[in-house]
Order: sequence, then C-alpha cells, then structure tokens
Amino acid sequence: MIVDPAIFAYTFPHKRKLHFWAKNSLFKNPHAAKILKSSGVVPVDRTTKNNKALFASTFEVLKLGEVVAVFPEGTSHSGSKLLDLKDGTSWAALEYAKYISENSESDDDSHEIKRQATPAPVVISPLGITYVQKSKYRSLVVAEYGPPIDVMPYLDDFIKDARTTVKRLTRRIETEMYKLTINASDWETMNAAVMSRRLMFSDDRDVALEDFVKITQSLINFYSTDSADNVDKLKSRLNQYKTALDDLSLSDTDIARYQERDINIPGAGYTLFAHVFKCIIQLPFFLPGLAFHWPIYVVGKLSAKYEKYEESRAQNKIMLGLIWLILSYTIMFFAVWLLLFFTPLGAVLAGAVVFIFAWYHVILVDSHYDTFKDVVSSYRLLAALASGKGSTSHEQVEGLVLTRRQCLYDLSNICDKYALKSDDLRYVMDYYNQVKSEKL
Repeated sequence: MIVDPAIFAYTFPHKRKLHFWAKNSLFKNPHAAKILKSSGVVPVDRTTKNNKALFASTFEVLKLGEVVAVFPEGTSHSGSKLLDLKDGTSWAALEYAKYISENSESDDDSHEIKRQATPAPVVISPLGITYVQKSKYRSLVVAEYGPPIDVMPYLDDFIKDARTTVKRLTRRIETEMYKLTINASDWETMNAAVMSRRLMFSDDRDVALEDFVKITQSLINFYSTDSADNVDKLKSRLNQYKTALDDLSLSDTDIARYQERDINIPGAGYTLFAHVFKCIIQLPFFLPGLAFHWPIYVVGKLSAKYEKYEESRAQNKIMLGLIWLILSYTIMFFAVWLLLFFTPLGAVLAGAVVFIFAWYHVILVDSHYDTFKDVVSSYRLLAALASGKGSTSHEQVEGLVLTRRQCLYDLSNICDKYALKSDDLRYVMDYYNQVKSEKL
C-alpha cells in the first residue's frame, strides 16, 4: 500500500529521505529492481535466519547516516487498534547498534576488532498515522511523531540475552505508538467514541488536527474504563444510532438539521431545493474545473465500488487520479502552447495557465464539495422519507431523530455526572467548552 509510505515520506522531519524495506523477491525483475533501487528501497531476505544477511542492505544504508522506514505491524489496515508489532525493527536496530559498537575496522594483518569509545547513537523515531476518512477525497490525516527512542541503553542486555531484549524494545516501541494513535479494544467502544465526538462537535473539522487523536482516545478511554449501567446503555444506543445511519447512507449532520423541528417530506424537499439552488448559484465559478476533473471523481467512485479493503480504495483513488492529472494537464499545456504557436514565450504562458487552473480548482474544491455532499445527503433523506415502506421508511427516519435526541440527552447527563471523576472526560469537556466559546 502506498498511502502510508507517502504520508511517512512527506511528513518526516528535517526533509530527510527515507529508505523503505521490501522483500527481496521484488528485485528479481530487472526493471522493478532498477525502479526500487533508484528510489532507495532496501531489499530484505525474509527466508534467511541469519540476521547478518537479513539486515546487510539495511546496515549499508544506516552507515551512510540515512534513515530506514519500517512499518512494525507488517501491513496497512483499518482495525480498531494497532496489530501486535513484529520484532524486525528491534532486531535491526539492536544488531546495528552492536555492529557499530564493535566498529569492525579490521587491520589487514591482525584482523583485530576495535571497539569505539563513543559509538554513534542508534535512534528509533515512532510515528502514528491517523486518517479521519481514509478512502475519501479531500480527507484529513494526522501524522504525529513521538520522542526518539535511544537504542544504545539496550545494547548490553542484548549482548547477554538477545531475544528477551528485542521483545522488551518492541514493547517500548508499541507503548509509544499507542500514545500516537487511536486504539479501542473493540468496534463497539470505537463507534461509541466516534459518535460522541460527532454529536459534541458537529463537524470533525471543529476538532483541530493536533487534538483529533487525543480527543477521540480520551472518549475511548472513558467508555473502556467506566462500566456503569447508564454508560453502557449510552454506548449501546450510540452504536444503534450509527448502524441505522449507515443503513440509510445518512450522516449525523443530516439528522441534526431536524433536531429542533419536525421532520417531514415538505421540509426535506425544501432543504433539498435550497441546497440545489446554492449549488447552481456556485456552479458557474466551479464548472470549468469540474468539467475538467470529473473523470477523477467518477473513476475513483468506480474503483471504490469493486475494492474490498479500504486501503486499496484509497490507493486506487490516488493512483488513478494522479495518472489522469499527469495526462490531462500535459494535454492542456500543449494545447495552450499550440494556440500560442509553440513560441518560447508561449511555453511560459502555457505553463502559467496550467498552474493557475490547477490552483483555482484546489481553492474552490473544498467548499463546493461540501455543498455537493449537502445535496446528496438531502436527496437521500427525502428519498428515505418518501419511500413509505421497507427499510428506509418515514418512521425509521423519524426514529433516527428521536434516537439522536436521546443520545444527546444521555451524553449531556453523562458528561455532567462523570466529568469531575474522569480525567479523560474532563479533558474532552474542557476542549468542548473552549470550542463553544470560540464560536460564540
């Protein structure tokens, strides 16, 4: 999967380039090997039990003062918590620490091994990557780095008992990564926390990115540690609410519009008309960019439909969109240049036109994308109300409004009752009051 490595490479501090591990079988194809090697990818022989052979290429990179990027879970996933970390990172770091401490500068005659007085530090920098909506265009992502872990203090223990020390270092890495990511023991707790956050803050963008992980994790911690009956009932109701929303392809924002007024077909029709009218008014400003970029959104939608895993959907959208942009902007450049008779000045102007067009689309896309989503959700709500019977009946939508009101009421009572008893809930409430006061 390319999304996580791309985020890793883009956000790594000090603009240092990263070398990623890849199984050495990928290097068998000469064309693939050329691309991988030129990209700084490090081959790893996973079939060998010899650590020296396993990490040979890694050591060559590290000796140059470069950075090796590793995903210790071994895969990209959308689970409710981190997977058990593999020990490869710890083995590589400790073996390299041992290697440089021994400083294998051997004399051709004596072949003596000299020990460095002050070996260079070997450091592991933990990273947590959290996606707000991984496979959605224009979604947000949090990449947070924790304090570096110095491997050298583990070296003496590693020399005495390698396997035990490796396990201990892996646990330390895991502990730091847990601090940087969102983790719940089960999806019921995760969903309850996410729905609580959405009920409290209305929009995910109301929570600053730097606080997104901590706010969500604090709610998870509260639901995980408090087993009172009223808390368990709220968890259950929040999960039922989320399931019902998913069944109707609706969001909490759609239902929130009817929090203070009756939900009915005329009202939903008026809301749809208002959003369509707003979209039409804005459309002339956005139409050129939309007409040019629509294949990206269509192809992305189609690719998502036939992919099982969210990581694959995200990857396909990025790759297909990138291919289209390269082709289409190249064609645009030469088309404009042709109109300017292929002159040197025409090339400069054509490049400027392409840049301005791309910038103009990016500037407008977020606000118009939100408007378009309002149109779609309003249509879905009207369709649900007008269907009359079945799983998307008028009564079921009305039930969602009532469920939301009950969830808000219960959540408010829980916050009032437990905010002083729970540090996690108190942090969330302090943040909520801060956001509320800023809006006022």
